[in-house]
Amino acid sequence: AAAAAAAIETQREIDEMDARWRQRDAAVRVVLAADAAEAERQRAAAEAEEKARKAAEEAKRRAEEEEKKKAEAAAKAKSDAEKAAAATAAEEKRRMEEEKKAAEAAATAPGAPPRPGVVPRVQTSAEASAREGEFAAELARARTSVAEYSTSASTKRERRALNAQITVHVQQIAATKTQIEKKAIDVATMLSNVRQEPQRTFALVSLAKRILTQCDSQVSKLNRFAFALAEVAVRIAVFEPRFNVILLALLHESCVLAVPKYYPFVVGRYASDDEYFRLMGYVDAEDQGERREGDPPKLETTDAFGQRLRGFMLFYAAYTQVEHATHPHGMEAAWSWISRLLNRIPPNRHSATALESFLKHAGYRMYATYGSQFGKILDVVDQSFLPELEAKSGDDPDVRPVASRTRTYLNERTFLKPPEGREMPNTDTSQNTIPR
Repeated sequence: AAAAAAAIETQREIDEMDARWRQRDAAVRVVLAADAAEAERQRAAAEAEEKARKAAEEAKRRAEEEEKKKAEAAAKAKSDAEKAAAATAAEEKRRMEEEKKAAEAAATAPGAPPRPGVVPRVQTSAEASAREGEFAAELARARTSVAEYSTSASTKRERRALNAQITVHVQQIAATKTQIEKKAIDVATMLSNVRQEPQRTFALVSLAKRILTQCDSQVSKLNRFAFALAEVAVRIAVFEPRFNVILLALLHESCVLAVPKYYPFVVGRYASDDEYFRLMGYVDAEDQGERREGDPPKLETTDAFGQRLRGFMLFYAAYTQVEHATHPHGMEAAWSWISRLLNRIPPNRHSATALESFLKHAGYRMYATYGSQFGKILDVVDQSFLPELEAKSGDDPDVRPVASRTRTYLNERTFLKPPEGREMPNTDTSQNTIPR
């Protein structure tokens, strides 16, 4: 009996020990499973982190490659524009040299009448031509950089939005100091929000075009509006220097006398009269009337061209005379323009219109700046330019009105008083009128 009891007790102890080991084994398994789960989580996290790092590196590499491609494209565009400008200049030089040689050969041929000299293809100064070339090259680079963006269907909505903003800002320019400051700030804010290229360059070109459009639609009809438009334009040019270059390059394309530059008409030099007129800046007439299919568009009349020329030159003069400490194209540019025109451009209806318009809006500030030196410029106008111009009035009666206006400007010493529109009120006083 004692032996049986001992055996039972021993078996009980063995069973209890076995149960304890099973409990410990289960606990160990739980711990091991938790460790394994943690290890798996850490591994997955490490893999995700590594994957994110590689993705970031890949994105960075792609961005760097894209920037590199853009830089290379910009460099290529710049190089192409410079090569094109150089090729154009070389071709023009070659043509002029060939023309000169041909004229000299004709002049020395047996029986040929004596020739006073060869009429140049273009009349301008070397300095003005170089400056025009610099502006044109920058404009060519700008156009190249926005070419794809300007025609892409995917950016059509964005372009419309930018143009709509620009149109509203330009149309809201008014001849008060408050509105000028407000519109300049509004445009600068808009440009600050357009940091990405080519959108920013597109905005600058569109803004310059919109401002120059106002010269035709507004300034040519309401001359004093040129001052308000010019004040805003100068502030934008100070904020974004590229705008000044693009604006002037587009002005030179629209109005060659703003360079100043002139193309003398020589019979037989051009394929047609229209070719010459387009070179001078004539555009298609608004009213084409009854034009047969296949016929080229009719050009505007010389009177219409003169009206647009006057608008451009009134704006250009107003632009140069704006008083701003960091003006990129101020009085020095005005002095250069008028000196080059008097030295290089022949007196005629168009050059006289450009000169009279320029004096009307810039003469006051030029006299205030240069005093007696500007008086010498006016002496050249009085004693040389006008007499030669007035001598042509018999052949071209349309010369008389502009010659008379210029003569009156000198005789009445109009440059001693501010031109209409230059002095602007702080606000629109009509808004403060008390109704009766």
